[in-house]
Amino acid sequence: MNLNGKKAQLVDNPTIPVWLHATESFYKKLNRIAKRCGLTRYDALSRGLDALLRETEIRNSPLNRNIKSPSQSEVFRRTMGQVSRNYWATVSPDEKRRRAQNSARARWGRLADPEP
Repeated sequence: MNLNGKKAQLVDNPTIPVWLHATESFYKKLNRIAKRCGLTRYDALSRGLDALLRETEIRNSPLNRNIKSPSQSEVFRRTMGQVSRNYWATVSPDEKRRRAQNSARARWGRLADPEP
């Protein structure tokens, strides 16, 4: 449901609790989804918000901004994932350990530096 003008500003006003705008159908939907998923209503809302954020981040990712077709971007993701798995399968355990240690040293070295 899209709202315009003053009504939209009232709905989006962060000083007004959001549940004051929830309708009976909203609560029925929330109850139905939470029950079907075996979650509390709070957990269903929380997970839903997390999923919305993930979906938005994926939609706005550099890959999806440059590849307009969702199916093409998914094929590209799977392909690059397989390329990465194939590459790391060729790296010896000693080399993986060395790289991990170097990364950890660099990470902890940055954290240990005093702030100016």
